[in-house]
Amino acid sequence: MKFRKSTLIIATTSLLLMSGASFAESPVCGEAQDDSWMEPDVLQDQIESLGYTIDSMGVSEGNCYQVTGLNVEGKQMTAYFDPKTGGVVQEDVIE
Repeated sequence: MKFRKSTLIIATTSLLLMSGASFAESPVCGEAQDDSWMEPDVLQDQIESLGYTIDSMGVSEGNCYQVTGLNVEGKQMTAYFDPKTGGVVQEDVIE
């Protein structure tokens, strides 16, 4: 189930990124994906345990995990997470 959900999330985010639907400049997290990156399903579980609700998740142009959904305060947002640590790099609230 998680594999199918992750695939759908990545596909949806890719479509959004290609459509130019970004609201703020994407941060840069480093090099392209390699073995040091967290697995998407592990990061997804970590993000949800922090109180975020994920609508979509993928990789940004700056090589961060990019997540859209609701933040811990219930506000619509796009957040960028470090692919190696899972730490929040930037969060843009959509108003």
